[in-house]
Amino acid sequence: MQEDKAYHIVIRNLHPTTNTAEIRTALEEIGFEVRQITNVLHKTTKLNLSIFFVDLEPSELNKDIFHISYILHTKVKIEEPYKKRDLVQCLNCQEYGHTKTYCAHCTYTNMRSMC
Repeated sequence: MQEDKAYHIVIRNLHPTTNTAEIRTALEEIGFEVRQITNVLHKTTKLNLSIFFVDLEPSELNKDIFHISYILHTKVKIEEPYKKRDLVQCLNCQEYGHTKTYCAHCTYTNMRSMC
């Protein structure tokens, strides 16, 4: 199961109008197997940004992609995606750090169903 998980990277500084098929071809010529490429959209304006999320097939060579500095004659920065910093919040007591399943305020079984 773990070996089927895609290897996620972020490519920055490519022009937003760059075709994802061209990026796929460029990465495959270098020797990486691409699973999916997505152009990131701005939250409010929904315009394409110069950031691309790329999912690579699992491989021993995937760590070498961080040494690439040029793709399609453009200087790029390839990095790992930022970790999400979502805080877990209980739907019952609204406190952070636990969920309704492990809420100290919902110790009785009948109260858990109301969460």
